[in-house]
Amino acid sequence: MKTTLKVFKWDDDLAVELPQELVDRLSLKEGDEIEIVEADNESDGQRDRGGPQP
Repeated sequence: MKTTLKVFKWDDDLAVELPQELVDRLSLKEGDEIEIVEADNESDGQRDRGGPQP
């Protein structure tokens, strides 16, 4: 599954909302921890992050 998620402000933090399909597939529940791995955006054609580039 490949999807694009929008980052939004949540109090003083940033957050993303996960699609229900992904939540169900991974059996996620509130309080679970997930690991986010940065992808090489050039190899998959995803250069525009919607923000400043490093």
